[in-house]
Amino acid sequence: MSTQASHRYDRQAILPEIGEAGQARIREASVLIVGCGALGCAAADLLARAGIGRIRLVDRDIVELSNLQRQTLFCESDAESATPKAVAAAHRLNAINSDVAIDPVCDDFRASNAKSLAENCDLLIDGLDNFDGRYILNDLSVSSGIPYLYAGVIGTVGMTMTVLPRCTKPSGLVQWQDADATACLRCIFPEPPNTGVMPTCDTAGVLGPAVATVSGWQASAALALLCGNSPEKPIGLHTMDLWRGTHQRINTGPPTDECPCCIQRQFSWLSGERGSATETICGQEVVQIFPQRDAVPLATLRQRLSELGHICGDQHALRFIPNADDVS
Repeated sequence: MSTQASHRYDRQAILPEIGEAGQARIREASVLIVGCGALGCAAADLLARAGIGRIRLVDRDIVELSNLQRQTLFCESDAESATPKAVAAAHRLNAINSDVAIDPVCDDFRASNAKSLAENCDLLIDGLDNFDGRYILNDLSVSSGIPYLYAGVIGTVGMTMTVLPRCTKPSGLVQWQDADATACLRCIFPEPPNTGVMPTCDTAGVLGPAVATVSGWQASAALALLCGNSPEKPIGLHTMDLWRGTHQRINTGPPTDECPCCIQRQFSWLSGERGSATETICGQEVVQIFPQRDAVPLATLRQRLSELGHICGDQHALRFIPNADDVS
């Protein structure tokens, strides 16, 4: 490690839990962060500052003004220009730590691209706000042997859980014994809730400090695993209510005998057999258009749509708001 890099991380490296060897392992690591919303921003910020070698960011959404209350990598100019979240986050992270390789991907995380996005990654970090994506991540973790760090926040309540999948040989930098394998997301929640049952940030709101606390737990677990420490600390489902000041840890134990994912090896979300046929977009009354292979160029689409409403964007994405008279 260079003298400059050593000085940069010296307050972290002097921790007995990390040390110089642990810092070197952190520098070697590659992580996939799916979702650049509140949790994804906070986790990416913490891990970039810690010196993670490579971070791949995946998000198809754009920055809006309502994001700024809790999504800490964005600023007003990002919202004004409707910059894709992955691009805006990468720009900010590059300014924070130029030694970290940031790979922004402006796309949905779905069954068809999940494996390629996770290629050569040591950890899967959950910054999502939907169950379909989380079940894909869980399937990907168990099938590929990559640890999955689940997290979620709604209102003032958050939860986080580390999944060390049962596998013949762990993939990547993080190693553990099969006896240390944990319950996966489907061990705890065999089926996702019915559509419309769970509250969302649009209906229940999100407390910024709750996001910061949960992402702190998530990033701490990530660093512990990457440093090669015992997996005992992050194990279990942690729930916390920041407004009421409560915290609970549920010992989730090893994989359950009836788990369709861990035991029966049914990866129905990763295969595309299950999952919603539609995608919810956070923006209000907007249509997002992302470039696809052999699709009409965005410049051409922009010209065609310009007479029908307000349109802005760049080479990554277009944001189209139809004229009020044209909306039925």
